[in-house]
Amino acid sequence: MDTSSQENNRIGTVVAILIAIVTVLAALVTWRSSVAQDGAGDEALAGERATLNVEQTRALNYVNAYESYGAYTTYKRYMALGDLIEEEQANVSEEKALQLELKAVEAYNLAVANQGLFPNKFLKRDGSYDLPGELGEMWADVAKQKDLNSATHFALFLKLQKKSNWFLADLTILAIALVFFSLVESVSQRAKVLLTAFGSLFMLFGAVAAFLIEIRM
Repeated sequence: MDTSSQENNRIGTVVAILIAIVTVLAALVTWRSSVAQDGAGDEALAGERATLNVEQTRALNYVNAYESYGAYTTYKRYMALGDLIEEEQANVSEEKALQLELKAVEAYNLAVANQGLFPNKFLKRDGSYDLPGELGEMWADVAKQKDLNSATHFALFLKLQKKSNWFLADLTILAIALVFFSLVESVSQRAKVLLTAFGSLFMLFGAVAAFLIEIRM
């Protein structure tokens, strides 16, 4: 066997090994792209569920909070009515004052009845009602039971989608390497070396790129 044939055989063997390596790398990159794409799909679905939870929670919280606030305003109205009746007692006869006293007691009783219909811990020192505080506590309670963080899911979806796309772009680089290796058999001796070198560079670049995509994204 002459030197040229031996050289061709060596290059052929090297190229066959390189093609096998590129094929394995492409399979790994395809797998990682698929994993990232699946993860992106899962995060998109989780984000949609969280969005529905957010809207449902917001609607229910507002209904419940304003129901409590309605009871609070009724409580305040009857308390104010009772106070006004008591003030009026000083300006009327004793008989009329007694009648007003009964009305004042009735107003205060209604106020107390409504006071039990809303959480008194949200009553401020100045007598106003802390509606934002009640809404905030309701939200925190629901957040312990349901996923309300849609923004995090959508951010991760975009990150994984981008990662998958970068892996697909890396496949193009590896495909170019494979094209160079595939052309080796059909060119001259000098061209074989050049094509093998170019193919190896693209393979190396594709491998490094895949590694960087995996660890940084």
